[in-house]
Amino acid sequence: MDHELYTVQSPSEDIKDGPDHAEFIYKMSNEEFVRFVKLRVTNDSLFTGKRNSSTLAYRAILKELGLQREISASQARRKWENLKMKYKEMKNPPPGVSVNPTNWPWFSLMDDAMEGRLAGSEVTVDTSSVGDDSEYRPNNTTRRRSKRAREPNRSEIELFVEEDDMMSEEMGRDSRADLDRDRDEMEHERSILESDKAAIEYERMVLEREKMVLDRERAGVERELAALDRDRASLEREKAAVERDRASVEYIRAQLEKERAILDRERAKLERERAVLEQQRGMVKGEQPANLNDNSEGTDTSIPLVMEPASLERRQKFLNLFEKLIENF
Repeated sequence: MDHELYTVQSPSEDIKDGPDHAEFIYKMSNEEFVRFVKLRVTNDSLFTGKRNSSTLAYRAILKELGLQREISASQARRKWENLKMKYKEMKNPPPGVSVNPTNWPWFSLMDDAMEGRLAGSEVTVDTSSVGDDSEYRPNNTTRRRSKRAREPNRSEIELFVEEDDMMSEEMGRDSRADLDRDRDEMEHERSILESDKAAIEYERMVLEREKMVLDRERAGVERELAALDRDRASLEREKAAVERDRASVEYIRAQLEKERAILDRERAKLERERAVLEQQRGMVKGEQPANLNDNSEGTDTSIPLVMEPASLERRQKFLNLFEKLIENF
């Protein structure tokens, strides 16, 4: 869509009576169009909704552009409303409609304007210096009245009555056009709200499913935590059993140390007894009995000096068996 579609022109009702009643069409240049949008956004605070505030604000903007004799305030208002409607259609198309905003060369400019990024990009105009009506292009109704007033053979009262009727008719058409635009905007906004509602419902369903998944995962985590607690308690019990076993092993080791000490004493005693037995065996075989008596003076008196050979053999076997038992232990 090129800029030519946004030239300022009157509605179809204004041109249906022929070229004498057609409203002049002025085509803005690209620079004038950009400045118009920036001035409208920068001076948005002038459009308070009060009576004639919109007319005075658009006149001040047109005067700043130098187009006050080319475009009327009502034409500028219609131009801005058409731009906003076109932007909304491009920005939020109805469901199922695919729109490429880049096909409209003014989408970027209007997007900056509607998002507030053009605020302060132009000068601030003053409505107190707009001057009188003669400096501005009149609306179409005024042009019709002035043309009708020059018709001959009409009484002044009839002309006034006809002017009032035409003004009322023109105001009615403007009101209907405004209502139609408002209704279209409301329908468009309703479709946008419906699509947003459907999107929200879909997101809610997705969130519900995610919540169910999270609940299942939470239950699984809680079960794993309970299993970990049970494992921890079992480990604590095993640790206590190991501590008890360690204490028992320490006690057994201490007992073994005592028994080893006793066995060491018994081994030393057996060694002494073996030496005595060796001496006694030599004496029985007739080897120097007198020396044996001399050497055995310091031995234990509890062991007999002379024993039977059979008894000595049995005692030797007993000592050997006892030593093997001690070594195996």
